[in-house]
Amino acid sequence: MLTRVLARLHQDESEWIALAYQAEAAFCTARGVSVTTGLSALRDDVQKNIALQARAWLKRAKQPGPDIMNCPEGAIRLPIDLWACKLTKEICPIQAQVFLDDRDRFVRHCQAPKERKEQIFDSVADGAYDGFHHVAHRYLCPSCEHEGKKMSFRYHYPWELTLLGAYYPFVYERDWPHVRAKLRNRTRGLTLVSSPLCATHCKELAEQIDPVLAAELMVIEFDLPR
Repeated sequence: MLTRVLARLHQDESEWIALAYQAEAAFCTARGVSVTTGLSALRDDVQKNIALQARAWLKRAKQPGPDIMNCPEGAIRLPIDLWACKLTKEICPIQAQVFLDDRDRFVRHCQAPKERKEQIFDSVADGAYDGFHHVAHRYLCPSCEHEGKKMSFRYHYPWELTLLGAYYPFVYERDWPHVRAKLRNRTRGLTLVSSPLCATHCKELAEQIDPVLAAELMVIEFDLPR
């Protein structure tokens, strides 16, 4: 699973300081004698930290309960975040859940054709399908939405989103008029400065507000094991 995190690298006297941001603050800090060592140390810390955060969260998304698995014919419908059936295109009444300890309940409520219901249950019960094909409960980046990205790419894992105040000293009452004057799209300005954005759009926002800071920002990209 590919994930992205906002990071910053800047020099302080004889060493390089690297930080990674999430939500309202930096959550990882590393130091190095060079750009390479600073970034390498930060990347290692970020991967370990995010893996710890994500493991329990992903486990909950992957499997609703010890005797419940997600249906392979379920598809999330955004932005309402409800499960629909790929076969009927209708909202699934059991929200794509396969009840391993209650076959009759699954067969009774599943909307798929009778033969397919049996195939679905058997494939999940036998372990041929592990229940992970989509992670619900991700969060919207308003800038991704404004760009018209495909619906599934507008939503991000919680550790991928960051508020402006985490990496820029922004206080609304003090800084809003000054910041708003620098924005290319002032009608959306309040949304940009008050909403958590994905790493890419955090950097784009910084490029408008503080180009010097923006030059120190970057997007760290890596794979998380499922």
